[in-house]
Amino acid sequence: MTDEKNLDLKRQEHILKVLKFLQEGGDFTKASILANKSKDMRMKIASVKGHPLNTLYAENDAIKNLINDQLLPDLKKWQQSGKNEILLNRIRDELLKLHKVNRHYKRKENSLFSFLIKYNLITERTTSSLWELDDKIRETIKAADEAVNSDPLPDIYVIEAKIEKAAHEVLQMIFVENTIFLPILGMLLTPEDWYTIKQDELEIGYTLIDNPTSWMPTKDDIDASNWQHDQIELTDEFKKAYGKFLKCYLSIDDEINGKADEIQVLNGAEDYPVGESENSPDLIFKDVEDTAIKMEIGSLSLKEIPAIFNVLQIDLTFVDKYDRVKWFSNTDRIFPRTRSVIGRPVIRCHPPKSIDKVLKILDDFHNGYADSSDFWVNVHGRMIYMCFYAVRDNEDNYLGCLETVQDITKFKKIMGEKTLENQDQFKK
Repeated sequence: MTDEKNLDLKRQEHILKVLKFLQEGGDFTKASILANKSKDMRMKIASVKGHPLNTLYAENDAIKNLINDQLLPDLKKWQQSGKNEILLNRIRDELLKLHKVNRHYKRKENSLFSFLIKYNLITERTTSSLWELDDKIRETIKAADEAVNSDPLPDIYVIEAKIEKAAHEVLQMIFVENTIFLPILGMLLTPEDWYTIKQDELEIGYTLIDNPTSWMPTKDDIDASNWQHDQIELTDEFKKAYGKFLKCYLSIDDEINGKADEIQVLNGAEDYPVGESENSPDLIFKDVEDTAIKMEIGSLSLKEIPAIFNVLQIDLTFVDKYDRVKWFSNTDRIFPRTRSVIGRPVIRCHPPKSIDKVLKILDDFHNGYADSSDFWVNVHGRMIYMCFYAVRDNEDNYLGCLETVQDITKFKKIMGEKTLENQDQFKK
């Protein structure tokens, strides 16, 4: 038995201890010994600067330091001082920083969960339950933030309870990630998987750390990992314990999904491949300049088609007839899009509270009840217009859904006319 396989089995044994501890009602605040042991058993890649696993641990350290070294001590001082305004402003700033945990969670939801699905550790339905847990934490942080910014301020004990609840839930999630979630990813994922995650990071951003250094796997990394990957196999005991933990941990599963077993999540095959590399077409044209596609009117080369998409100031996402994300444009996006969502059910790319609304839109498109559905929202002072279109062929067969997202802020300010003749008047 190789050293790597021995280490792998020890890691699994330790995670089993953590799972047992939690299932038996273990107190997260008394779990420091398990957390420290997990730190000692981390994969080597967790110490490589710029590697996504290193980044995830670094973010959790930064979040934990913000809570334990700043937020909670300042809360205690403020309580004892009799509502000192300087301390209160510090607490407000610290809660504002804590809101940035949203980026860390978004990367889990839109990137990391895809790989747990890929390696058959969770189902698509479970991702919604995990996402819901993140949403609950977001809500507790928001509630604490609103409490300290209310006028007049609530009772000091109300503020204390809200901040401590937010801090506890965030720290609890860090424990679960550091002792269970991230070690599992470290054991299972290949360098190619991590490189995809690295690209996804750049779309969403980071939480409380500077942008990490660039990283990409070398040929030696890939060769070594391929050999190690063949040695790694999760034991049946581990899989069973992990499944039992999820069932217990995600007690909100039925609450989130409602009648999830009764609804048809996908229109098409359940075994549709997941992940960008798995969805690559069989036919690839290398010399794109000389390959043209005849359109309904005229023709375009395979080089011109993506260039046209990329110059448009509109985000485009195409969801195929099976209701899975198939493609999105490579423009500067208003809302993040990660490569890991390619091939996933589109409803699992939305917050759980939106699933029933998305299903209704898609169902209407499939049944021919509607051809479009639009919305507009204010995002940090920008008016964003979103529209979903049913895409059909000439025989009215449903091909999929095209989502467009556009910043229309400047259009709302347009006055008069700008023509070829008077354009000089509009030059800055």
